[in-house]
This record gives sequence, structure tokens and C-alpha cells, in this order.
Amino acid sequence: MSCKQILLLQSPTLAYGPTGPPVNFEDPKRQELDVGFNRIFSGTLTWPNDRVLPPPRRAFQKSRRGCRTCKARKVKCDEEHPLCCNCARRYPGIESCDFEPFTQFTNRNNESVSISSRQQSHGSLPSIGKAVSVQPAGFSCSEGQRLLELRLMHHYTTSTCKEMPDGHSRKAKYIWSIDMPQLAFQNDLVLNALLGVSALHHWALKPDDPRLSYAAGYYIDRAVRSHRKALTAVDQASVESVLATAILITHYTWLSAHSNNAPYELHLQTYHMARSIQVLFEQMYPWVSDSGYLWYVERTPAIDIDEVACFDPFLLSSQEDLAKLAETFDEEDVTPTDKKVYEKAVVELTSMCVAICNGGSQVPLQRGVATLPLRLPDRFLELVELKDPRALVLLARNHSLLKVIEPVWWLHGTGGSQKVAEISITGLAKMLPLEWAWAMEWPFKVLAGDLRPSISDVG
Repeated sequence: MSCKQILLLQSPTLAYGPTGPPVNFEDPKRQELDVGFNRIFSGTLTWPNDRVLPPPRRAFQKSRRGCRTCKARKVKCDEEHPLCCNCARRYPGIESCDFEPFTQFTNRNNESVSISSRQQSHGSLPSIGKAVSVQPAGFSCSEGQRLLELRLMHHYTTSTCKEMPDGHSRKAKYIWSIDMPQLAFQNDLVLNALLGVSALHHWALKPDDPRLSYAAGYYIDRAVRSHRKALTAVDQASVESVLATAILITHYTWLSAHSNNAPYELHLQTYHMARSIQVLFEQMYPWVSDSGYLWYVERTPAIDIDEVACFDPFLLSSQEDLAKLAETFDEEDVTPTDKKVYEKAVVELTSMCVAICNGGSQVPLQRGVATLPLRLPDRFLELVELKDPRALVLLARNHSLLKVIEPVWWLHGTGGSQKVAEISITGLAKMLPLEWAWAMEWPFKVLAGDLRPSISDVG
């Protein structure tokens, strides 16, 4: 089948015409019409001089608040939010158009609706997967948007930058509070990602402001689209902007994937993106060897559990739990390769529990819990994607450790909608077969606060 035939099959307007079934070109009446049209266009048939001309076309009212895609295509938009009819037909599967934000619009009942009332009715934060639209992007310079961007930039430099990984240390503080804003002033790629992360954090602190929820999805959409293009042409001049944007998008993805505005699904994009950042650093190392971002990909050294003596009840309970779980690694459905993956996960979990019970520094603990799946073979994430019960319960134990370390926004979330540990563990439990319900007892005890390190003062 040729490409043209495939396009005909996929396009209703090509295969069937705009109004009905396929045209029968063998129909005698159709052939007469074709002859008549050929005579008209060839000049052998002319229109009578006294024919009645059709009335002039009525000028239509120009769409002022249409979506950017309709404006780019120069077609009239019905301005219906969140998805206009043109884009609904042209881009099957999308959930919203690329409207200029923070304006009023009218629905199909000719009722004037503000963006705030619409957001109050929905009140949801778009996740990274659902937020990325497929239509062309546009540009806006409205006064309302400029004021919001100034507000978001101020919030980032005064608050959000301190809530990023190791945001209070001298090295990381320079990256988050000085270097990234400077890159944002020079590059729209970084600017959109930074504004998206700032809006996400601001919205977590002020969940009653729907503009912040809308802005978070809007700016991260633009950042993702631009970043995909930028990855195809990375050079020495743009490498830091590309890396900075990837880091910001990764953190946005983690928190938006663990918001409670939708049924829980496995969201492993964060881990895949984090590995991609590691690959980017390795491939671009000659260009970033002196970059301040190198600290971001430094892996937390593993703790030698044989040299640590700790008899904390929390550690003992974790060891008993993991030993019981390890008994299932010898069952017939476990391959030797997968067994090694499970055993490696047990070692990493034990190492983290030892560090927590011995009062390790909170920043390395936070990084260690966040990156634990990345320290395992790639097969682990593959097993999680396959909803392998053993992999799911091991991931649940990893996320339960968030409850026994100091909370920080970039990892734990905040507010009523961003509760990473609660949402993740509850969601993973629902994915397990009933015969594996016993394997979630330990994570739920940690989640409820029944199991805590003796020296822990985490609130």
C-alpha cells in the first residue's frame, strides 16, 4: 500500500469528502458534471451576461480570543474552552488547545466565563503526560501574562530555589538561585521550564489560586516542546541550557505525576529522564567538564552495611520484612537474572535504612532515597512497568522511606494535592493481586507512623 493510500484511509476528508460517502466516478450524471466543468474552465462554455449574481458574502466577526493554532492556520476559532472544534477534529486525542492564558472566554451558550471560574470547576493540575499538546506553539505578550511571569520569577528566586535539591548549600544555591535565572534571561527554553516549576510550587502553597495551576501546565508544555527540538541540535553554546531545562522538567514530572487529581498510574518518566540526564552529561562531558551542574549527577556512595552496628527497632523490622520477601525470590516464576535484581534492591533498601537509623545527613539521605531505583539494573524499571508484584512491593518500600526522612518540596511535595508517599504507596497497593496484599503491610505501617527510627524527629 502506498503512502498516498495510507493517507486516504486515515483522512476522512480525503477518502470520503467533507460531507458524505465515496464519490462514484462511473456515475453518468457525475460524468456529465465533469464535462460541464471542463467546458467552463476551458472557455468553450460561458455564463450568460444577465445571470443573477450571488449576494456579497457577509463579513464575519474576527476571532479575538481564539486558540493559537487556529490563528496560525488563519481559520475562525469558536473559542470553546478547553478544546475548540477545529482542533478537536484536526488533532484527535488532545485535551486542550493552546489558548492565550489568563483571559476571559465564551462558551457555546454565549456565556462569558473567566479563567478562574473554569479552573475552580476543574481544580486539577495537568500532569506532564497529559499537559503536552501536539499543536504548534504561539507567542503572547499580554499585560496580564507579563505580570504573572514577573510574579513567578520573583517567587522562584525568593522561595522555590531554596526548595530544590540541596538548595541551602553554597554550590547548589548558586546553581538554583543565580545561574538558572541568568540562563532563563538569555534563553526561552530555560525560562519556560523555570516558570513552570515556580508556578507548580506557588500553586502548592496557594491551591485556591487557579491561575497558578493553569500557568504550571502552560509553561511546562512550551518547555517540553522546545526541549525536544533543542535535543536534536545540541552544541557547546546550548548544552548548559539543555541540561538545565532537562533537570527542571524532571522535577516537575516527579511532583505532577504524584498529585491526587487523577487515578494513580505508574509514572516512571522521572527515572527515565534522570538516566537521560546522566547520558547527556557523559556524552557532552568535554563541554561541561567545568560546569557547576556536575554535582547534580554525582551518585550518593553506598553505605557498607557490614561496618555499621545498629539495633534500632525500625532497622530490625525492615530486615525481617525484607528477609520474608526474599523467600519469594526462589519461586519457580523467578528467573536467575530477575532474582539478582531483587537481591540488589534488598541490599540498597537495607543500606538506606541503616543510614537513616544512624542519623545520616538529611541531604544525602534525600538524594539516596530519590535515586535508589537508578542504582539498580535497568531491568528493575522494566519489571515495574510489567507490574511484577515483587518489583512493585520493593518500589513501595523505597517510597515509604520518604516518611522517615526530612520532608522537602522537590521530593515529598507539599499541600493537600502533592503527597508523594501517600499517593504512590496507595496506588501501588491497588495494582497488586490479592495474594500479595501481605507484602504491603510494612510500607503501610511506615506510612501510618507506626514504624519510625528511634532517633527520627521527622514531622
